[in-house]
Amino acid sequence: MVQVRVGIFLLICQRVAGFSTKQGAACHSPLFVRNPRPVTSCARAVSATDVGNENVIVNGERRIAEKEAREYTPPSFHKAPEEESVLRETLGTSFIFGDLSEKALNELIQAFFKVEVPEGTTIIRQGSGDAEYMYVLMKGDCEITVDNKVLPGIAGRTAQGSMIGELGLLYNKARADTVTATTDVTLFQLNREAFQYFINSKQESEPEWTKNELEQIDEAIDKIAGIKSRYKEGTIIRDFNPRRRWLWFRWTGTVVQHAWKGAVWNMLLSVATIATIHSIVDRTWISGTAPDVSAHPLIARFDTFNKVWQYLMNITTFILTFFLSQAYNLWRRIYSDARKIQGRLNDLGLLIASAAKHRDVDGKYEVKTVALLDDVALYSRLFHTFVWARFAKKYSILLTSRGMRRMVNRGLMTARQYNALKGLDSSVGTHNAILEWITIRMVRGMKDGSLEDDGSLKLVIYDKVCELRGTAAGVGDALDGRMPLAYAHFVQILVDTFLITAPFALYAELGAWSVLAVGILTLFYSGLLDLAKIFLDPLDNDNFYKESVNMDVGVLIREGNAGSTRWKLGAEDLPF
Repeated sequence: MVQVRVGIFLLICQRVAGFSTKQGAACHSPLFVRNPRPVTSCARAVSATDVGNENVIVNGERRIAEKEAREYTPPSFHKAPEEESVLRETLGTSFIFGDLSEKALNELIQAFFKVEVPEGTTIIRQGSGDAEYMYVLMKGDCEITVDNKVLPGIAGRTAQGSMIGELGLLYNKARADTVTATTDVTLFQLNREAFQYFINSKQESEPEWTKNELEQIDEAIDKIAGIKSRYKEGTIIRDFNPRRRWLWFRWTGTVVQHAWKGAVWNMLLSVATIATIHSIVDRTWISGTAPDVSAHPLIARFDTFNKVWQYLMNITTFILTFFLSQAYNLWRRIYSDARKIQGRLNDLGLLIASAAKHRDVDGKYEVKTVALLDDVALYSRLFHTFVWARFAKKYSILLTSRGMRRMVNRGLMTARQYNALKGLDSSVGTHNAILEWITIRMVRGMKDGSLEDDGSLKLVIYDKVCELRGTAAGVGDALDGRMPLAYAHFVQILVDTFLITAPFALYAELGAWSVLAVGILTLFYSGLLDLAKIFLDPLDNDNFYKESVNMDVGVLIREGNAGSTRWKLGAEDLPF
């Protein structure tokens, strides 16, 4: 009996100390293993309720929590040298942890705990609010899905060194995607307390670091990956149905959505004009009919002004429609060049895959050929991404050192590629350097036997690369010279003058009906000018329109990147 009581007492002590006797058994965590936590008075688990109420914590409680985090001692677990090397490369280039001191980085590496996960395990689940861990993938493959759909291309897979689940801990938000092990996987996990400890130490040493910057970077990457799209259809531009009834009942993404406010204000001006005239003039005409021009000299002057205004309307109509035509030509050119860039990248992929060496025995690629095709595919994706990051402001943050480091963590580029790009002179251009990588890698492939060493093929490849460079540069040239300021300024003043004078000019001819006429004219003329401005900003850099009707650059990049592996897969297993 005494032995039983002693056993129960020891078991209770183990529970209090935080060491579970069933380590590795199933639990509420997405994985099956929890970190052994150090026995300290300030270490505590953060519940899902704490996460949900994080925004309502008062300042005093927040300071207490930060003090506890500073006093917290992170755990330390032994690792093999090769495991430390992968963690150091991943965390050292991380946006979140990359600026830690050498001592803090070593402590962070030691705080990760090794976990073996069998195939089919859900590591994190979309919508889950109980984010307790982040992970670094050491070995194996995982699949990333959003709304039960696998993300396209490389965005739907993870590679060695990929960070998983860190955003849930950083933002205290529900998981944005589901990550599932497609093979047996080795992970290193870090618990919430340790994560917060190192985040706080980073913010103390680097106060300019903000979560908003990381959110902007991840939003851009999510759009490229397919997690987010501007239009629910997932198309480059908003699609439409040509039927009259369907078009009449559209609101979102139309010019009317933007121009109606100006029409209402001008109609109010027209009402005020009529009220003022009626307070001065004794009406001798029936309501709803045109006023008697001879009834008062003021109305006679308005009638004369109407004749001058008619000339102004003719000039405004001609210049505005021509201005709209020129603006649409710019929009069409950017769209056409975007498709040409995609086309030239596909041309290179087709040429390389067709000239790649296959084994005579089974028709499959040789090992060195696979490495060549994978390298060129990755460089093509990076080139395409950085081209549009240069021209589209919403993606320009990816060109920064922090943006590229985050791309490394998300598996979109390697640490070695990041190190090669971060020191580039600004005059070179990130996308230009990567285009050179593509060319040099293909030429070396011919020399080492990965590709057919054919002179004519080499000339065609050079021609495609030069055409690709020229088309990409042409996008920037077109955007830089989209429209002279003097031209846009003149058209704006002309249209505004025409519309503001409309209530005075139309009263003598239409009377009270001029209110409706003014509204219609303002809606269409102002709408045409707004439409021209939209066409002059095809990448939505000016953020002029509330509901953008321009190209979804994320879909554009995603489509092009998906083609980077298309041709390799098509010739992967030849039937001859």
